[in-house]
Parts: sequence; structure tokens; C-alpha cells
Amino acid sequence: MRTLRVFMVVLLLCGFISTARSQYFKVDSSFYSVSLKEKRNVTLFLPDTYFQENDVHYPVIYFLHGWGGNHNSLNDRLVWLNYLLGSGMIQPTIIVCADNSDEPFGSGVYVNSSLTGNFEDYNINDLIPWVESKFRAIAHKNARGMLGQSLGGFGALRYGILHKDMIRAVASHGAQANTAIWLPMIGQMLMFENSGPPYFYDFYGFNNDLPFGAAGFFTRSLFLAASGFSPDPNSQQNYINPQIVQFPYNQYAQIIDSIYDKWMDYNITSMVNTLTPADSVGFLVGCGLYDETLAYLPNLSLSNALNAQGIAHEFYVHKAGHVMPDSYFTHAVIFLDSLLMDPDFPTENTLNFSETQIRIFPNPAAGHAFLEFNNPSSGNIKVSVFDLKGALIEQNHHGRLPMGYQSIALEVKHLDPGIYLVNILSPDINFHSKLIVH
Repeated sequence: MRTLRVFMVVLLLCGFISTARSQYFKVDSSFYSVSLKEKRNVTLFLPDTYFQENDVHYPVIYFLHGWGGNHNSLNDRLVWLNYLLGSGMIQPTIIVCADNSDEPFGSGVYVNSSLTGNFEDYNINDLIPWVESKFRAIAHKNARGMLGQSLGGFGALRYGILHKDMIRAVASHGAQANTAIWLPMIGQMLMFENSGPPYFYDFYGFNNDLPFGAAGFFTRSLFLAASGFSPDPNSQQNYINPQIVQFPYNQYAQIIDSIYDKWMDYNITSMVNTLTPADSVGFLVGCGLYDETLAYLPNLSLSNALNAQGIAHEFYVHKAGHVMPDSYFTHAVIFLDSLLMDPDFPTENTLNFSETQIRIFPNPAAGHAFLEFNNPSSGNIKVSVFDLKGALIEQNHHGRLPMGYQSIALEVKHLDPGIYLVNILSPDINFHSKLIVH
């Protein structure tokens, strides 16, 4: 009997320890979008500390779902979010998944469109301010990250580039990142999916009730993209159905140059030319080597374009297909968390001094990074680098630096790839920040 009682006590203790681990709580909500002129559903995942510490504000990761998804698209990842939070691999962070589904093709495409609605304004001008006004979210660039799958990956990359003053870090997976490569590649797939020539492209002409699937995928995906890139309710193309877009191919499966040019205005790889390392936006680009949507080569070209611009990033390749594997999802959440601000009591002093007057860029870094800050008074400066276990990796004394703007080069090429903590210490400064080394 004594053995049984001891065994039961151990089980109870184990149960208590298990349930005492940090976890996320799912909150279903909705709000009225001025940009879309309708109410939209939003699912939020709040860490348990959100309900325990009423003054703490949190960074936010926005999840942008793919074609056929909605605000529930992240629900099946809750077990992984709980694992990451409970194991201490990420800090308490608010996770948001908003509904971007739409008619007639199943989804908006994360851009403003006369056909589907202004989904870019909805995500940037409506959703983010709503989250930061209704929940304790830190309203700062360095507290916002985006994670997107497929079409959502395109949206995350687009927003991270066009709204680089608002977004600190982006992780995409399976995004169509280079129209100049992808569009010519799928010409043969169109001929395979449709009878001809001449071809008649019918979004509804496939025996498939899902907007994303094997039957007619490339034909249907062109209608979807065209709803954002080249909408036209008065289309003269009598070889398409529905006749509400400018389809980029003619009835002989040849690209139409004028429409191709319109699509290139949305080409992610071309948009990279507007970035510099000083913009301080971190990128994680992921794709399956055997992606069924032919996304691998476009993503490889995106990585090359980021390299050409000197933008430190991570290109994550796995030996699977288009669906985001759990291994990438957890890696992406850790990546975003490592670049975002910690949960904090957002006083005006801390926000202005820590996040505006001190910065590390580029971050992620490959060969070197720069620490830029306004030194409030003359004094000795010490810069220390620690690993995530708290072990001191290196320490540099920079002597007595004068008051005012300072820039210190930090060599990182000798460091192993990973996440590090950088500390700047002086009589008036004690600043910590995360640094990713590739």
C-alpha cells in the first residue's frame, strides 16, 4: 500500500509539473475592416502569462494562411506552439491568424484589388492597429513578425519589403517568389490540364471541390493570382471562364506580354532591389526541394537576390513538398522570436531609448554587424557576446567613447551559426539584443 501511495504521489507531481508548463489559449474574435467594408474573423493565441501579468505587453507574430485557408488555419499547430512556449524555446508572444479567404476564387491574394477587395490595406492598416488597440501588443516595428505559407508566404514577403518600417522579421514557406521564373514554367502544365489548342481555361471545369488540389491546380492558380494582379470585370478574353480577369496566357498557351508586365509589378524578387542591410528586416525563406507547385527555383532565385543586395537571411530547404512541415514551422517561429523584442512594460523611456537609439544591423548577419547608438555621456564601453546558455563567447573593451553617435563593428564570421545575445555596457547603458549569425 505504501508503494502504491508513493507511486500515486509521483503521478500527481508529474501531472502538476506537466500542467504547470506555459501554454497558449486560443481566442476567437472578429472586427470590422474599413478596407474590406465587412466584419472579419480573427483567431489569436495568447500566452498564459497574458492573463497573469496585466501590465506586460507582448510582441506579435502574424500568420498569413495559404489558398483555401482562413482564420482557423493555425489551429492544428497549437500543440507545437505550446511545446515551444512550454520548453522555453520562445518567449511569450501573441500569435494572430486573420481570415483572408474571399470569393470568387477562394482567397484574396494579399494585395489591393478592384475584384477581391483591398486585402493589403486590411492586413496592414486595419488588422495590426486593431490588434495593438484591443490587446496588449507592443506597437513597434521591432515587435512585429510575419509567417506565411504559400500564398501567405507571398504576402509576408511583400509586406516585409513594402512596409519595412513596420515589420522586423519575415518567414515564408513555399511562396511564389519570382513571377519571371514561375509563369513561363507552367505553360506546359496549362497544356496538360486543358484540351486544345485552342485552349479554353475554365476555373470551374475541374472535378475538384477544393480551391487547392491536384485537378487543374495551375489553371486555377492563374485565375487566383490574376484576381489580384490583373483584375478586369470587362475582360475581352472569351476563352476564359469566369471572364473577370486578364489571364496571362492566350488560347495557344503563349504568355501575353502586356499582362506579364502587370504581373511583374508584384514580383517579390524584383522588389528586393529596394532593400538595404540598414533596413534591418530579417528573412527566412523556406521551400521543399520537391514542391509540387514549382516553387523551389523561384525561392532559390529570391535567396540569390537577397545575397546580391547584401541582405543576410536564411534559405531553408527540406526534402519534401509544398505543405509546411512541422520542423519548418517550429524553426520559423523560433527564428521570428529571436529577432523580436521581449515582452516588456512599455514605458516611453525604455521604448525610445532601447529601440530607437540603439540598433544592430544587419540582423541576421553573416560576416559582420554594426552596433549603432547615441552615447548619452562620455564613458567606457564594453561589448559582450553570449550564447543562449549564458556562456560568454567574447568581450571587447572599446575604451572611453565621447558623447553622441557611435558605430562599433562587430565581427561575427568566426562564430558558429546560431542565436546570440549581445550586451552593451557603459555607466549609462545596459542594453541586450538578440543577434542571428548565419
